[in-house]
Amino acid sequence: MDELNFLAVGDIYLKVRDNQDPFGYVNPIFQQKDILFGNLETSLAEKGHQSNKAVLLSANPENIKFLKKADFDVLNIANNHILDLGEEGFQKTIKTLQENNMSYIGSDYKKTPKVLFLERKGIKFAFLGYTIGRFKTPEDIYINKVKERKILADVNSIKDKCDFVIVSLHWGTENVFYPSPNQIKLAHKLIDSGVDIILGHHPHTIQGIEEYNNGLIAYSLGNFQFDPKLSQSKSNKSMILTINFDKNRIISHNVVPIEIKGDIPYLSEDKDDGVKFVLELSEPINQGNISTLWWFQEIGFEYLNSNRHSYMVRIKKYGLLHLIEFILWLFTPFCILCYVGIITKKMRLTS
Repeated sequence: MDELNFLAVGDIYLKVRDNQDPFGYVNPIFQQKDILFGNLETSLAEKGHQSNKAVLLSANPENIKFLKKADFDVLNIANNHILDLGEEGFQKTIKTLQENNMSYIGSDYKKTPKVLFLERKGIKFAFLGYTIGRFKTPEDIYINKVKERKILADVNSIKDKCDFVIVSLHWGTENVFYPSPNQIKLAHKLIDSGVDIILGHHPHTIQGIEEYNNGLIAYSLGNFQFDPKLSQSKSNKSMILTINFDKNRIISHNVVPIEIKGDIPYLSEDKDDGVKFVLELSEPINQGNISTLWWFQEIGFEYLNSNRHSYMVRIKKYGLLHLIEFILWLFTPFCILCYVGIITKKMRLTS
């Protein structure tokens, strides 16, 4: 029976310098694929109404030629940067993708995003995409949000129409290396309900991989073609997730370690170190050690520092309202739990 090679990568910005192919150094791996997935973390437009954000992401629509050359089969566009240039930028992005016959999931214009069915080697896949975020969407723009009931209903409606269900989730906390207990709980529920693969992204860092109930959960694929300095990431490590299927099951999975230099992904020179990094991040998940207190101890400082930096940029750009929002944010329940995590971790280390 034929095996199918599925590849998945994380965040793609598509900004390039001197018209350099951003995937040139990883194309030898891409050429081994039957299906290639990525998270398009940008608007493909050069004008539009800018969001009041610390970091705005947009790329020249002509750069889609690099996605075509790399032969991406599925692009997730349900994420928190797809509206960085407003409705005009969103329309241009959708138009560019459609004109170039690029398949996308999670968002659409003037219609509800549909499931994407792909068949390769006699194996049929269904792809769905969702994102977290409190952002408001214009009337004619539809973006799937991470809402448990919605996802479960969508999965239930398609799981008997394909061999494998793959769900893309733009979720989690930026610049932290571990998923939250709530994420793990939701991921397990989705697998139990018929999802086979979960592909996470948004944190801009790699997170662990978990085998669960015959399914596979990649909690965060991390940055890929995305400068770590732009996302304030502490690590330039990334990966290409490879999954082998036959008609009936997931046969195996592996990671191809990647190092990002500037905004270009390169194959890691120390493959063993890259694999070890992913295994170390996966260990607390697989051993069931991620409690709420442990998680806030691990992520508290990084979360507060990263968001403080973001607020300082926004206050400087946009003024008083963002200062007021920052002050209120300092007293949110999530921040208070971060303070508790930082204090208890310090007490634990000094006792």
